[in-house]
Amino acid sequence: MTTARPTSNSHNNSLPPPVTDLAEVEDIADAIADAGSFCLDLEFMTEGRYVPELSLLQVSWGDIEDPTVSAIDPLAVDVEAIVELVEAPDIETIVHSAQADLALLGGKFDARAEHLVDTQVAAAFLGMGDQIGYGPLVQRVTGIELDKGAQFTEWSQRPLSLEQLSYALDDVRYLPRIWRHLRADLEARDRLDWVDDECNRLADVWAQRPDPEEIYMRIRGWNALKPSSLGALRAVAAWRERESLHHNRPPSWLMNDRTMLELCRRPPRHERDINEVRGMGNGTAQRYGRDLIKLMHDGSDNPPPAPPKAPRLPKVGQAWPAIISGIVQTRCREVEVAPRFVATRSDTDDVISWWLVGDHDSEPDIPLLTGWRRELAGQDVLDWLAGRTTIAVDDSEAGVRIAPNGVH
Repeated sequence: MTTARPTSNSHNNSLPPPVTDLAEVEDIADAIADAGSFCLDLEFMTEGRYVPELSLLQVSWGDIEDPTVSAIDPLAVDVEAIVELVEAPDIETIVHSAQADLALLGGKFDARAEHLVDTQVAAAFLGMGDQIGYGPLVQRVTGIELDKGAQFTEWSQRPLSLEQLSYALDDVRYLPRIWRHLRADLEARDRLDWVDDECNRLADVWAQRPDPEEIYMRIRGWNALKPSSLGALRAVAAWRERESLHHNRPPSWLMNDRTMLELCRRPPRHERDINEVRGMGNGTAQRYGRDLIKLMHDGSDNPPPAPPKAPRLPKVGQAWPAIISGIVQTRCREVEVAPRFVATRSDTDDVISWWLVGDHDSEPDIPLLTGWRRELAGQDVLDWLAGRTTIAVDDSEAGVRIAPNGVH
């Protein structure tokens, strides 16, 4: 006899309708504030938009086994009262895979999560994979198999179907149980502070949009331009960013990155010449041609500082990134932590550059060399660089052994 897996469909007959009344939103916010912790998920539409359109906001709070769940319709009612809870340092906001949600809250509401818990991050510190999905995590912790049929759907359409509401509310219904399970394991392994640190970093990275005046540095090839062209690129890229945000349309609706780079590489002097740039649409040239000529002229006269040249590693250090990466991965496998949270390739290069050309008595502020990351792997990296340890191949799961010199 086969026993069927439990599913989430049992809640379908008792789903509350989306909240559209401001007083009810404020009552929900008050209840969450009293609870001191809540789970959050957002549904949004990205197609044809620069900043995604928030289409549904779901929350859960209260009893961990059977929390109160609610969907709020942001197309019908102001949700600022809920957003303010995300910004409250004394209220825990629990989200799964928070990057897109944080970016939307930052872009639309200028909000930063002050007490964030990302259960995907937490799971990665417990050997559950680098980026485990919500459905697999729910099944692993609760044994419940979620119905993901409404995952890719039109969230801005009204009314929402029962299937859509069920899917949306399930995204917060099981998060309290998941976090209770993960938190207990993290505390048992003394890693709760590690997750807090990473979630705080995540909140910083995703909460703020880049300064329009610095967006040019995201254009591939920007650092190969001569100063006057670089000034033109900075001006045009900042203009494109502001126009795209104002109209909430992707920047490519005006011109793509490659076209913008070529436009600014040899700025034309006359409006009629803009059409000759490959990839430039007639609409952009006709509507904004005069503005673009002025932007490029003014920008060329006011270039930004020359980009710093990336340091070239001496030949002696060019093989070191692979060895340091091996040290980090070895230590991460031993404790079941995803390596990407411990050191990036940029961190590795920065450590090597400092070791080769810097002052060994003054350590740089590199994440790998501070806090729990140093305890886990950073000190091993320093010991190897100083010649105090040896890296050898062995038959362990990691495939590498780190041993003090003279120990075999």
